[in-house]
Amino acid sequence: MLEKIGDVYIGIITELTIACGLLCTQQPATENPAPTLTADQAALQRANQRIKTLESEVKALKKTKAKKPSKHVVKRKHKAPKLAQTYEVTAYTNGTESTGKSAGDPEYGITASGARTKTGHTIACPPSMAFGTLLYIEGVGVRTCEDRGGAITEGHIDLYVAGVAEAQAFGRQRLKAEIITK
Repeated sequence: MLEKIGDVYIGIITELTIACGLLCTQQPATENPAPTLTADQAALQRANQRIKTLESEVKALKKTKAKKPSKHVVKRKHKAPKLAQTYEVTAYTNGTESTGKSAGDPEYGITASGARTKTGHTIACPPSMAFGTLLYIEGVGVRTCEDRGGAITEGHIDLYVAGVAEAQAFGRQRLKAEIITK
C-alpha cells in the first residue's frame, strides 16, 4: 500500500504516469526502405562501377607509359648499335631437326609470317617482336624477324642458316642485338 506524503509524492507519480504514457504510445519512426533493384538495374550498377575502375586503370597506365621511353627503338640506318640488349642466339635450319618438317612437306621453308626462309636475312624472334622488325646483331649483321618457334622466348633469337653443320658450328652464343628502324 502506498501512503500519501504530501503534494510532492503525488506530483512525482503524476509526472511518471505522463512520461510512461508518452513512451508507451509513441509510434516507432518510419524508415524508408532501400529501393529494390531489378536484376538488370543491379547489373547496370555493377557495370558502371567496373567502367569507372577501368577508366582509372587506363589513366594510370597512360601516366606510366608516358614516363618510360622505349629503350629498344633507335632511329638510324643499319649502323652498329649504341645501346643494345644481350640475347641468347642460336641457329636453325628448315629440316626436321629444327622445324619437324621434311623436304616433301608443303610448309617446308615457310616461316610463321608466311615468308620463305632466306640465309642472311631470316630470324625467329620472341612474340614481343612484330614480324618485319629489323635487328642489328653483333657479329652477324642485320636480320629480319619473320619466324617464331616453340623454344623462342623473350631474350632468345634463332638465326636461319642453310645447313645443319653451319647451325651446329654457330652453337649457342650471347650476343648484343638492337632493334633498328629504316
